[in-house]
Amino acid sequence: MNKESEELAGAQDELRKLLDRVRSCMLATVSNTGSPLSSYAPVWINEKGEFYVYVSAMAKHYGHLKKSGVASVALIEDETHAEELFARKRVTVNCSAELIERGDEEWALGMAGLEKRHGSIVGYLKDLVDFDLFRLRPSEGRLVLGFGKAYRIFGDGLSEIGFLGAGGHRKKS
Repeated sequence: MNKESEELAGAQDELRKLLDRVRSCMLATVSNTGSPLSSYAPVWINEKGEFYVYVSAMAKHYGHLKKSGVASVALIEDETHAEELFARKRVTVNCSAELIERGDEEWALGMAGLEKRHGSIVGYLKDLVDFDLFRLRPSEGRLVLGFGKAYRIFGDGLSEIGFLGAGGHRKKS
């Protein structure tokens, strides 16, 4: 394996570790008038790399997800574990958003995944009728592992990875 292949394989491993560690995601959504909103939600990620969030209809991002059908998801390394705050490990992905109907087999699978990940609180919340499950299906994104270590991620389940840009950061001449 050459140096570039080794680096990409290492980056793919770091991506998997980050996805396994992070328990909530930052959501960027947009209203029907184009107003942006940032928020967060606890998340479960299935084996296909799809994100599941269980959201209250009272939350602003609920309406945005339901009407626009799109979101950007960010998963960021915890500040307390970061070597450098300016270079926290993170992944951002563009996603399509789809409401999963109660009673659907996928709803049961998504809720079971959330409950396994987040515990008994999900068992309580799943009986609340003003909450709904959304699947956020990623199309492409970026993985940042530090200064000059940025990668493009894409493909089914974000299974493909490639270098982003060339030459890294540059200083003013």
